[in-house]
Amino acid sequence: MSALMLLGLGFGFIVAEIFFGSFFLLFIGMGLCITAGIEAFIGFGDIMGGSVEGVYVWQALSICLFSLLCLVVLRKPIKSWFKGSQVYEDSLQNGGVGEIQQGMVYFKGTLWAYQLESLESSDSKSAVDSMALRDGDKVEILSIEKGKAIIKPLS
Repeated sequence: MSALMLLGLGFGFIVAEIFFGSFFLLFIGMGLCITAGIEAFIGFGDIMGGSVEGVYVWQALSICLFSLLCLVVLRKPIKSWFKGSQVYEDSLQNGGVGEIQQGMVYFKGTLWAYQLESLESSDSKSAVDSMALRDGDKVEILSIEKGKAIIKPLS
């Protein structure tokens, strides 16, 4: 392939990395760009003096070699730049205020089965009936455990 085609493919892979985030397309793009530079300044036909098929084979080997080399050498330094950029906070454990809807607790966009704070058994429905929680009642969410919201009615 010509140097411009290799360079265009290399930039295409690097730009595709932005959309896919696989973190491998970047290194394939770098391998393509390095191979394009070798093809532009030296030329694989001049180095090998062979046929067109031989040039393609050497270009493919060069792309693989430089991509792998870039991956091994540059992956850790590049990943360290982004190490603290993603902060995940498990906001379900912080609790908050929910609302009774359809016999469940609506909290953070989801309907949850619930259990009152003081109850240890899984039979919370009879206790809730005696406390007369109705649709629209506000409750305090203490935590989410085993797929159930642990609640305390707000007075």
